[in-house]
Amino acid sequence: MVVWTLLPCDKSSPPQPREVASLGEARAAVDEHLGASKFASKERCDLAAVEAHTGTSYAQALTVPDDVYAALKALNGAAALVLLPPNSTGLVVGSDSVVLMYDQHGGLKGLPPNERASLLTQAAGQPRAVRGDCFVGRLAYG
Repeated sequence: MVVWTLLPCDKSSPPQPREVASLGEARAAVDEHLGASKFASKERCDLAAVEAHTGTSYAQALTVPDDVYAALKALNGAAALVLLPPNSTGLVVGSDSVVLMYDQHGGLKGLPPNERASLLTQAAGQPRAVRGDCFVGRLAYG
């Protein structure tokens, strides 16, 4: 049994542990949850990230065409960030690790900041602004 904890971007919602039978099942649950993008908002999209992704610059989020934003919102891609052990390279072999799974396209989709997850990355020495819901879990070696 593997336990992953959902860290909602909505601070009024508490973290929610979720039990799954395997790492594969955990990954599928993460992909399904993050793919929904229920908190996405065109008004919050990161215009620099949109320009880097599309090659087109927009002065305001509201000027991003609806079809372009719909394509951005439909992007799926959970990224894994190894929080522990410290100074890991992302490939941890032979030791337990703590991993944060988040939507790598959160800025493009206009997901709200996840302050709890961002604080975790800072505490782990890998500060970054995490957007949207994310999951944290322990991967046990052996």
